[in-house]
Amino acid sequence: MSPDQQHRCTVQLKANGAPYLAFEPSDGAVSSYSNSLFTLDLRPGVDPAEAERLAEHINRVVWGVSTTVF
Repeated sequence: MSPDQQHRCTVQLKANGAPYLAFEPSDGAVSSYSNSLFTLDLRPGVDPAEAERLAEHINRVVWGVSTTVF
């Protein structure tokens, strides 16, 4: 079952400067996903500006993030 908590997509940077996307609670609270952080790894060569555009698009069209545990 997924928790009832909205998330937003943000751009984070790895130690080498490569961007990745993270889904964090929209309200700044601790995630109700058992303190987990959901991330998306981007292909090599994606720059932070491109990652930011992708995050903005995701935030515009995606309503929430959920998980199913079997």
